[in-house]
Amino acid sequence: MAIQKPLNQKSSTSKSPPTKPPDPIEFAAPGTVNCHSYTASGYQRLIQGVYARTPDISDLDFYYKRFLEFLWLCQAVLMKYRHKGAVLYGPTAMQVMQVPLPKELEDWDTCHILLPDKSLRPRRKGVVAHYCLRPIEVWHVIAGLPVPHPVEAWLQLTGATLNQMVEVGDGFLRRQHPLLTREDMEAKLLSCAGLPGVRLARKAYDLVREGTDSLPETSTRLALVDAGLPTPLVNPPVKCTPLGAEYFVDMAYLKPKVGVEYDGGHHFETQIQIQEDVLRRRLLQEEGWMIIQVTAPDLRHPEGFVRSVETALVLRGGV
Repeated sequence: MAIQKPLNQKSSTSKSPPTKPPDPIEFAAPGTVNCHSYTASGYQRLIQGVYARTPDISDLDFYYKRFLEFLWLCQAVLMKYRHKGAVLYGPTAMQVMQVPLPKELEDWDTCHILLPDKSLRPRRKGVVAHYCLRPIEVWHVIAGLPVPHPVEAWLQLTGATLNQMVEVGDGFLRRQHPLLTREDMEAKLLSCAGLPGVRLARKAYDLVREGTDSLPETSTRLALVDAGLPTPLVNPPVKCTPLGAEYFVDMAYLKPKVGVEYDGGHHFETQIQIQEDVLRRRLLQEEGWMIIQVTAPDLRHPEGFVRSVETALVLRGGV
């Protein structure tokens, strides 16, 4: 599985293509350096007893830098525990697989691992162990890190709400570079019968939709559904006849021609992007579409945009 640069912004039409795997780090051989000598030897302390030389990442953006530092933490932990059967667990596995998590579920300071034996009790800062009495299966190895099947990691998101589970589940089925198909998810859920978390995951599965582009887009859709409005279609193609163009509307009610779009900060970064968005909205308007924009502050208080969507649907006979 290729590693792609994590995205901190949403694009309504595409995502960055996968990039080459990050440069490997050089671990110090056991016993060659210690807590007193590693700095002088050019090493960085990743966890207690594990030192490595790492590439310079000072010029990278915050999100990619955070991701690489997290990979190094996980690689250091697995250096110590992989021979004991350790596999990445829950939020850690999700972050390594680059599945976006709601902020409440993120954990960039801790490596969660799944171990087969409760007698193994890691006592290192930044390591949390979970235990499983049944055989632990590895789905993929990413940057040297064994990860479980995404659905199993999904079940391991302890404390997640139904909506948060839907937000993560949508992330498996992204329009660009999806991890799974809907059939994959259904089959794996059936095989996980009886496991903790599977009941909530099945409820979430019914609300998951294919083809989304970002977690905030999913949050927007769920706010509409939670308010009792019909579930909109996700990213349906809409043809604009004047230029023969085809656009994808984030969420759409086709018959009344009401669209809802989540706009991330990237929409206002360049004059070219602004002009493209203005043209796109004008062409959609010429086709009879009413587009309601949603931004991050709107998601904190969704009543406003929900009311706008409901009003548009009522005026156009959509409800």
